[in-house]
Amino acid sequence: MQSSPQSSSAHSHLPSRPPQNDELLVLLPNKIDVEEESRLYDELAEEDVNESPALPSPRGPPSTYSHDIWLGDHVGQSSVFSRDVRISGWTSVGDQLGGAFIVYDCAIRTKEGITIHAHKRFSDFVELYHTLKHTLPHHLLHFIPPLPPKSPFARYRPAFLDHRRRELQYWLCVVLLHPEIGTCQAVRRWVLD
Repeated sequence: MQSSPQSSSAHSHLPSRPPQNDELLVLLPNKIDVEEESRLYDELAEEDVNESPALPSPRGPPSTYSHDIWLGDHVGQSSVFSRDVRISGWTSVGDQLGGAFIVYDCAIRTKEGITIHAHKRFSDFVELYHTLKHTLPHHLLHFIPPLPPKSPFARYRPAFLDHRRRELQYWLCVVLLHPEIGTCQAVRRWVLD
């Protein structure tokens, strides 16, 4: 019985001989399990964070540019408060006719792995924006993006709220995950209030 050219080319990636004792034959499934990949990635990322020891400053000749700054200082270390920021949703509080407002659920995961749910109104974001603009050094101000605009006529529409949620999540990520802005006292106070 002769094999057709199609069947021989379809099996050309298979070994022509059986595997030896020191070789490992692994059959891969035809599809990727996204949830399993995500879980494995989270485990590996968690291990990397837990296993990275602080590197000591080298003892030796001074740096070319400074006698006390070394390239190895603080490698892999960050004093940023947060590790991940998500705005998972929003809730309308009160009656739309009598002064309702929207509260956003900000899920902030700290470096230690603790998730803090901070429920914030849009006005809270505006307050943080103005506080940062007035308290941060001038060289950091350009890192703060503008907040999304207000829209009084669309403020209760789901499409508008979802669009604003995504824009606020981007804004909050930029602020909280920035290596200098994310460490300031105003940000920590805003998260914990």
